[in-house]
Amino acid sequence: MQEHPSDMIAEKTTTPHMKLGEILEDYNEDVDRRLPEWARRSNPIVRRHLGRYWKTLLPEPAFLLKVILVEAVIIALTLPFPVLIDLTLPAITASILLFPVALYGYAYLLLAVGSNAATSIVIETQNDTVTLLRTIPTPLTQILASKVAAALWRQVENLTILIMAISVMGLPLIISHYATIYPLVEYPIVSRVAMILSVVISLIRLILEPFMIGAIGMMAGATLPTRSSAVITTVLIGIFYFLAINMARLVPTPWPLHYIIDFVLPVVLPVLITWVGFRTTEYLLARN
Repeated sequence: MQEHPSDMIAEKTTTPHMKLGEILEDYNEDVDRRLPEWARRSNPIVRRHLGRYWKTLLPEPAFLLKVILVEAVIIALTLPFPVLIDLTLPAITASILLFPVALYGYAYLLLAVGSNAATSIVIETQNDTVTLLRTIPTPLTQILASKVAAALWRQVENLTILIMAISVMGLPLIISHYATIYPLVEYPIVSRVAMILSVVISLIRLILEPFMIGAIGMMAGATLPTRSSAVITTVLIGIFYFLAINMARLVPTPWPLHYIIDFVLPVVLPVLITWVGFRTTEYLLARN
């Protein structure tokens, strides 16, 4: 069926003049559709805790995939063309200078996520609204996941900056680090596979670890009666975790075991700790 001329005119006149708010809203809805229902900003629990923070933007996944692919190709090409490693050396200085800034930003992000998650549970307990939450026709685990998602959404712009900075500036440090651990002449394949895995795992950790800290915060909030004690406990557990997982790397081990410490534990442990945090929080809230 042929379109009426007036419809064609209306389409031409309205599309170029869409307001910025409408464009952002469409983008937000498109991003949310890619996420589980409990993580969407349209979820009532998430929206309740977000407030004015609901208009936030995620990094474009396609761009991140392209960055990872390009960096993986560069690392792979250093095998037939070792001179490419020398080309990354000038960027190491800039990466080293930016590393403390990125580390501080990540620590702040984790503290904010853990604090918000712990506070949300403490407030529910103090206001005696846990029973009301449990009347919602949604599994308690999903409600808790939505609370952590809301805490993460509040910091998503800082998280986006960190992801972009690490994905672009982290490659020289990764190459330098693993070229030192696995000499390129002695371990030509092992070293480069470690570099590629590190590029991927470093970005995955930026999602898993904040979510893990949020789960720890909720567990502390369900265990302890005050916000300050819950936040301090969350910080202490977080510090212990990062000290343990980084100290393990200093132990001399064969490369297969070192691979497990570097690339398996940083993914498996956050998932396991998150699961324990959710189950413990759910048990404590149900018992109360």
